[in-house]
Amino acid sequence: MTQIRLAAPGDLHDLIEKDPLPLTELTAILERGRILIAVGRAGQEAMIGWLRWGLFWDEVPFMNRLHVVESRRGEGVGRLLVREWERACVQGGHTTVMTSTLSAESAQHFYRKLGYIDAGCLLLPGESAEIFFTKQIT
Repeated sequence: MTQIRLAAPGDLHDLIEKDPLPLTELTAILERGRILIAVGRAGQEAMIGWLRWGLFWDEVPFMNRLHVVESRRGEGVGRLLVREWERACVQGGHTTVMTSTLSAESAQHFYRKLGYIDAGCLLLPGESAEIFFTKQIT
């Protein structure tokens, strides 16, 4: 059974190997309590996914990265991470959350299945459109 928990300092080594952020930034986000970790088999299995977030406009929780290791995709790990994040955001007093993905990625369909609504896009030269999504949470 997959468990979702806040990342702890002991998780930093695993995160550094997998997340492209610089160490100083990743450490700061971890210290703010803005990384959730998915571990399998009641914590006996290594990290199988993570979700990190920040604040859009300094107030709206924005999911910056959701990653599930390839061998565990399709098992509901991403859905569990997103649900736990939404629950944490509600507990923090938020009523709206946001995320985005490139239009060329299949993640857009995943977010829509979870109730996220298209909120616009950003067009940068030479890249696919970045689609922004919002969701009202309670």
